[in-house]
Amino acid sequence: MTIATSRYSIEDYLEMESNSTAKHEYWNGKIWEMAGGSDVHNEICARIIIEIGKALEKSTQTFKIYTSDMKIWIEKRRRFVYPDAVAVAVKPLYYENRRDIITNPLLVVEVSSDGTETYDLSSKFEQYRSVDSFKEYLIVSQSERIITRYYREKDNLWSMTDYTENDALVPLQSMGLEVPLSGIYWGVDL
Repeated sequence: MTIATSRYSIEDYLEMESNSTAKHEYWNGKIWEMAGGSDVHNEICARIIIEIGKALEKSTQTFKIYTSDMKIWIEKRRRFVYPDAVAVAVKPLYYENRRDIITNPLLVVEVSSDGTETYDLSSKFEQYRSVDSFKEYLIVSQSERIITRYYREKDNLWSMTDYTENDALVPLQSMGLEVPLSGIYWGVDL
């Protein structure tokens, strides 16, 4: 839902967002209020963070993992978005030193519903791809046990793999990790 038809500056948006109880995305002067997530959506988001964290504890890799409160600035599209989870390599780069907005996402995770799947797979994915540091994208369904993984092989070449088997290990190739599909959906009633 668009908040208003007028255009907002980035500064106006950031000030409004810092005082808001709801989350809003910004796209080139327009502001949209985000819908709240369902219980299933929130469970899956929590499970993703847990499983990535467990995998990181067993590795020697250094990454930062963030929840849906961290915004991403997509400079080439003049856009601020809230992914469901995001990872950065070693050290986050912040938009104008704001510690709530990163500019260097490596892995982005979106938990999709029937209403957001098309947006997550088309427009939003296209926007993320304009960020040079972005290498991997997970679309996690909340209506069935399926995770679709996109990985940047080179500049304009992305591979896509679906994971559906309960014993599947979903590679997070950009991080050198694997997470179990069963762990992501553990305890979740779809």
